[in-house]
Amino acid sequence: MVSRKVLVGIVLIIAGIALVIPGVVVITSEPSGNTVIHYSGDIYTSPEFNFTENKILIMVSSDTSSAGLVNCTAFKADAGKFNSSSIHNYTVSPARQIDGEPMYENLNGSYRYVVVSGSRPTLDYNFISHSEIRNVTDASYIAAAGALLTGAGIIITMVTILFGKINSRKPR
Repeated sequence: MVSRKVLVGIVLIIAGIALVIPGVVVITSEPSGNTVIHYSGDIYTSPEFNFTENKILIMVSSDTSSAGLVNCTAFKADAGKFNSSSIHNYTVSPARQIDGEPMYENLNGSYRYVVVSGSRPTLDYNFISHSEIRNVTDASYIAAAGALLTGAGIIITMVTILFGKINSRKPR
């Protein structure tokens, strides 16, 4: 006969998995990109981002020391003047940092992320709306709760089974 504790553990595992799967699906389905365009010389850019009131850009780059978000008008006019020490004169300051990576919001117009580097950089970016970032945040909490439930279920099930076997071996 299966004890009630084992059944509780199995129910927690199933409930946890039922939360983890949709959470991970939402997180991984958010739009992202990694296109790098070689402009000229040591200048690499992202595609053009057309900001509206509610758009957010989160940029992850292999080289942030000589990089930043540049208005397309300034890019077209001054790209020939960009170098590793002057690029910051043309960039927009990020609204804040997320895990050390710049996040840009509350901008209007067209922008490119520009990197001045001797080798091709890697760029990963999410260009999403505020509602999409809320969805990702909510989904990450749901997935975390599911992982905790799954872990608790595994622990309860394993401990119950192990203690049952230990107790059954003791002489009575």
